[in-house]
Amino acid sequence: MNEIAEIINGTLHSGIPVEIMEYSIDSRSVVTPEHTLFFALTGNNHNGHDYIRTLYSDGMRAFVISEFREEFNQLTGANFIVVENVLTALQQLAAHHRQHTQAEVIGITGSNGKTVVKEWLYQLLVNDHAVYRSPRSYNSQVGVPLSLLGIDPKTEIAIIEAGISLKGEMQHLQQMIQPTIGIFTHLGDAHGENFASKEEKLAEKAQLFTSCQWVIGQTGEALEYIKTRVPSTTSFLLWGEDPKADIHVKTMNIALGHREVQVTFGNKHFILDIPFPDIASYENCMNAVSILLLKQYSPNVIISRVQQLSAIAMRMEIKDGINNCTLVNDYYNSDPSSFQLALNILATQDASKERVVILSDFMDTGKSGDDLYPSIAETLRQANISLFIGIGKHLSEHRHDFAANSRFYEDTEHFLRQEERDNFNNQIILIKGARAFQLEYIAGFLQKQSHSTILEVDLDAMVHNLNHFRSLTDAHIAVMVKAFSYGSGSREIASLLQYHRVDYLMVAFADEGIELRAAGITIPIAVMNPEREAFDNMIMFNLEPEIYALDILEDFNQALNKHGIKRFPVHIKLNTGMNRSGFDEQDIPQLLEFFEAERSVYIRSIFSHLAGSDEAKHDDFTLKQIHLFERMTECIQSRFNYKIWRHILNSAGIERFPQYHFDLVRLGIGLHGISATNAQLQAVSSFKTYISSIRNVPEGQSIGYGRKSYTTRPSRIAVIPVGYADGLNRHLSNRVGNVFVKGKRVPIIGNICMDTCMIDITDTDATTGDEVEIFGKHIPVTELAEQLGTIPYEILTGISFRVKRVYYKE
Repeated sequence: MNEIAEIINGTLHSGIPVEIMEYSIDSRSVVTPEHTLFFALTGNNHNGHDYIRTLYSDGMRAFVISEFREEFNQLTGANFIVVENVLTALQQLAAHHRQHTQAEVIGITGSNGKTVVKEWLYQLLVNDHAVYRSPRSYNSQVGVPLSLLGIDPKTEIAIIEAGISLKGEMQHLQQMIQPTIGIFTHLGDAHGENFASKEEKLAEKAQLFTSCQWVIGQTGEALEYIKTRVPSTTSFLLWGEDPKADIHVKTMNIALGHREVQVTFGNKHFILDIPFPDIASYENCMNAVSILLLKQYSPNVIISRVQQLSAIAMRMEIKDGINNCTLVNDYYNSDPSSFQLALNILATQDASKERVVILSDFMDTGKSGDDLYPSIAETLRQANISLFIGIGKHLSEHRHDFAANSRFYEDTEHFLRQEERDNFNNQIILIKGARAFQLEYIAGFLQKQSHSTILEVDLDAMVHNLNHFRSLTDAHIAVMVKAFSYGSGSREIASLLQYHRVDYLMVAFADEGIELRAAGITIPIAVMNPEREAFDNMIMFNLEPEIYALDILEDFNQALNKHGIKRFPVHIKLNTGMNRSGFDEQDIPQLLEFFEAERSVYIRSIFSHLAGSDEAKHDDFTLKQIHLFERMTECIQSRFNYKIWRHILNSAGIERFPQYHFDLVRLGIGLHGISATNAQLQAVSSFKTYISSIRNVPEGQSIGYGRKSYTTRPSRIAVIPVGYADGLNRHLSNRVGNVFVKGKRVPIIGNICMDTCMIDITDTDATTGDEVEIFGKHIPVTELAEQLGTIPYEILTGISFRVKRVYYKE
């Protein structure tokens, strides 16, 4: 700790001796607290110092902080390093670690393709070198230092991503990474709004290469500009179709599933068979191949390895499994660092379920099995894994290192032959391993069976939207998860929101709250429609009722008395003009009279609903509501000697009436990407299916029930397995509605059936199995709602429960 304190210019307050083996910024993803150094980062919506007492109780003893609180004096065993800025300290430590590593560092930047180039470069080099690469997309001001701190003394080549979104960020990344070889992938429009011009953004990215001996990229204006921004001693190795390119390439053939490229480099001439036909994969592959040519690999080796490149699954998927299981599928790569990250994600899932890990042998780690697998077994013990299943010969050979109930199989085939689906019940199952083991077959074996129509929920987009609304307010945030979280799935969304530390969840009925408690949700939950027969369960599961009438308040207070419970929180609803439910202004004296006697309830918050906050034409009425709310709440608060929270704003209100955030705001549809001010929110839910069959239909033929639509030309008509029983509104029939397939919108033709419908794909090259989007990133749900004369809420909550929800994050 003394050495670390000196490196980061901090003042050390010593505790018990600690051996630091891990670094963390997330209090919820720590697996070995006794060997972890926690950096208490602060931001607009969080403060890592708030979680130090909890981490200390969990066994952590080492912290980097910027504010030494009085309460920390009670943590007598803790080591505190006090610095001016915790993020700067993290970056200083990473820079020091980088300076003392012997590894050759390859830095990758660009608007797109960084992660794919990194992963493919790893696949191409790992047979010959001890290669380390940034976990996932750890390329930010926080992600890069965490990546660099993962480089160990045995690493020969480290591949580090660098991503920026604001001017001035790359300088910090460059000072940490100090790459010897740089790769520039592509200049796109991402984060373009934060730069005055593309040249300014390019100049920012070029800073990464100022320490490079070599820079690699595609010929063109971007690389010519980068040449003017780096020292004259920097060499460039450029590829492209330009005859003057250092590596001259020419596409010879594009066929189903692959692209043949002729490559000329000096006196080397060869044909690459890239196993992906698209232009992005071609560019990413050539950036990676350029590194091999720089390192003088032979054409035969390059050809062989490129043919074996595997697609990079950029998403960790969370899916419903059989027998009430949840699957965490993360089998696109396998190494100890990514395994640790996968365990961290596993730790954030439903706490009521046992944890199961299915793991394959690690491939090409450069470590002996005798060193590697005992440490993996210890990591599993630290993570409280209930059951471990090892796939592969090496894991089987080290079975004695693992818990006695562990199971081992030589390969995936043996697992599928010997395991029964009934062996897995009510568990969270992480499936993690190398591509060679084809663990996707295990995922398919354990996945809940349903038809191919899905509602895909982008958890990263949801977090983006949450953070947008957090940036608009200093108030506490409650999030509505009623109605199956607007169709997205209550448990999964609630777990995500709890992980990101929202202050309250709100459900419609007690049953929804009980389900969340059963799923391990511990944060406060308010019930908007409490029913008297549910009072006992609400008390048992600590669910806080909305009280909108005096008789309900009296009955709930009696229920508390029966249970002998004092000071139970309730939320008092006021009617300010919605005229649905709530105390009117003339009811306030009776409400206050109730509280003149000692009661078992106390008022946690007072709130009301706005009737038209999303439309400017109602602003006068909205302000009238708010002013009435202020008057009523001031009257109530004056009679109590404790602070009562106030809240009246929904998603639209948060955006449009920032001066009235009070103590709490309620986020609902905004979380799902719907903005009243056209803010840059992200679509969360994508309703998707796949083409199940295609029929060639002559001109003049009717399509579907009722013969409402006819072909006007020889047509290709596709059937997709989604109908009105799934939530596809029947009013979209007969060319009213469109879907998105193969880059184009195509019309729905004929009447939508209960389980299927037909689409006209004549103007596309779509084939059986191609993905079809009903709404999502290409057809916004708001557009669909306008077309149907309804609101996005109805569309989202109308998706049938039989439609499988698939959750993913980058």
